[in-house]
Amino acid sequence: MRRVALIGAGFIADAHLGGLATVKDAKVVAVVDPSLGRAKAMADRIGAQAFASVDEMISAKVADVAHVLTPPPFHRLVAEPLLEAGIDVLLEKPMAETSEDCQALLDAAAKSGANLRINHNFVYHPSFLRLKKQIESGQYGKLRAVQMRFAAPLRQMAAKQFGHWMFDSPRNLLMEQVVHPLSLIDDLLGPVKLSGALPAEPTRPTEGVAITNKWSLSFTSDRGDAQLQVMLGANYPSWSISALCDDGVIEAEMFESRVVGRGAHAEIAPIDHARRSFKVAKQAAGQAFGGLGSYAGEILRVGGKSDGFNRSMIGSVGAFYKDLAAGEKLTGDTGLRLVALCEDAAAVADNTPIPAVSVPGANETYDVAVLGGTGFIGQHLTEALIAKGKRVAVMARSTKNLPGLFRHEQVGVFAGSISDKAAVADVVRRAPHVVNLAHGGGGADRDAITAAMVGGAEVVAEACLAAETERLLFVSSSAALWLGEKGLKLDADTPPDQNPEARGDYGYAKVKAEESMLKFHAEKGLAVSILRPAVVVGEGGAPFHSALGAFNTETWCVGWNKGKNPLPFVLAEDVASAVIAALDADRDAIAGKAFNLVGDVRWTARQYIDELAEATGRPLKFQAQGGAAVTGMEWLKFVAKKVSGRKGIPAPSSRDLKSRGMISEIDTSVEKRVLGWQPVADEAKFRERAILVHRD
Repeated sequence: MRRVALIGAGFIADAHLGGLATVKDAKVVAVVDPSLGRAKAMADRIGAQAFASVDEMISAKVADVAHVLTPPPFHRLVAEPLLEAGIDVLLEKPMAETSEDCQALLDAAAKSGANLRINHNFVYHPSFLRLKKQIESGQYGKLRAVQMRFAAPLRQMAAKQFGHWMFDSPRNLLMEQVVHPLSLIDDLLGPVKLSGALPAEPTRPTEGVAITNKWSLSFTSDRGDAQLQVMLGANYPSWSISALCDDGVIEAEMFESRVVGRGAHAEIAPIDHARRSFKVAKQAAGQAFGGLGSYAGEILRVGGKSDGFNRSMIGSVGAFYKDLAAGEKLTGDTGLRLVALCEDAAAVADNTPIPAVSVPGANETYDVAVLGGTGFIGQHLTEALIAKGKRVAVMARSTKNLPGLFRHEQVGVFAGSISDKAAVADVVRRAPHVVNLAHGGGGADRDAITAAMVGGAEVVAEACLAAETERLLFVSSSAALWLGEKGLKLDADTPPDQNPEARGDYGYAKVKAEESMLKFHAEKGLAVSILRPAVVVGEGGAPFHSALGAFNTETWCVGWNKGKNPLPFVLAEDVASAVIAALDADRDAIAGKAFNLVGDVRWTARQYIDELAEATGRPLKFQAQGGAAVTGMEWLKFVAKKVSGRKGIPAPSSRDLKSRGMISEIDTSVEKRVLGWQPVADEAKFRERAILVHRD
């Protein structure tokens, strides 16, 4: 029995656990994470020990094998001591940040005799394995060339979360994303050389940030040539492979798990072409029914995971342990080859780094501190405060790759989260006014989500008390309100949902966070006011807002209802103006009170989708649903997740589903009178700021 340590307790760890569950001679005995609490949470769940450092785990001599699941900048730092200790390593891709670091890991493995493999898991994707099997069968002749298109969405890019390591340089983005298709080309054609690299002009999603996300790459090898077209941040995902052989073509669509082969027959051309089409249709239909059957098997717990990613992880982990058991020497040299290819390609791109923000001095002071200030609303607020001549202290989880706005001389940027008491205290002490826009983080269940959201808000409130802050503005959400009753009219005096236990986790946590802030005011005298933005739209935000419905794909919005009721839209710039109005208002007049931020242009979900479709030229559709259909679909999803073995999944809340439709009316006359707030009322201007900003 091999004793296994997981180094890193992030989201990818669960995928590795899924693979390890199929390996009979391996048992996870240790979880290592610098956040000991996170390590303990996972370790307790699987019956393992928790460690805060690799050195501590090595000293304990509890493991023979380690899965290194840390972010790429730490791959060498973490894997090298493990290899030096003789511990076999399965290392997540990319192998390391540079080819020099990769070589250092190979040298460490060679010196100690430890095995090293890089987890290029898509080599074990079911569709790729079927494609390889057809090539190896010889029925289409010898493989001569490979053509591949890799068009993938990029969640962080869409959300403008540019602090991720991959956005530091074109090389990093290639190693984080393009290493996947490169691993398949390497597997099909053996070691390849880069023969051409043509990057497109960088995409500039916001001022000060440039991302090289489109490439045309060419490769040569002794076994054939390859071309790879890359588009990262694509709206429609497509990962297609064409294997061009002497006597046919084999085509795979990885994201759709489809593989079809086309070869010649004896008949004349028209009949031959028809037979090929029928054959392709038969293959595609067979795989479609097979995929549905596999999914049904997973739901009914009579089969394993049905999706390609998890099956590729199971295959990769299983192959690693199978080769260990067979005594194969695993060197990890594939990882070095792929990192070197990424470096070669990136050499022709513009590698000018995005300028870093300056580090504020220890005694710098500001007019306003904005926590969570680099987000969607935060950017609008920071820009508006600068325009008013204010000095702004901004705290964010990541201070890398920020727009030029945050390098302004009136702005100081501080790294930290609202769960970090010391970081929060350092920022709060610098300004008399504090705006808390930070979410607080998520969690696996209601208790964890609530603890993160309420706990973070309380950390900020306690820091404000200690610093004798003049006023704290806590930015909540309309999710704290009950909006599911037709004819109900809410205003600034309407309390949060009085039945939060019947709401979903997010709405429940928002209610509890607001209750906590009002308690700080009532019992401790903190001058805190609550602002509740509703459906926030505008420049810098995602156009596909969850308040409209469920976007299983971007082109289809499955509504929370019929989509005919006016929705409480508000422009992000109007939210910023409301925050500034609250900062300027009489403190005692607004302390302990909550204000709802809803604009005067209130389109229906249908109209919003129609306007967005016309502006972007995309085939966007709104699919209306009745209340029973919405509830039934959510219960179907819940049952599927429970039957498949997922734990801690909350049952759907009918009250929450009704509230999502936002059929109640929100009156903002108090907000306008007390704050002197005037949101955009002109429909043409709203269209310009909410819709037309999303045109290419």
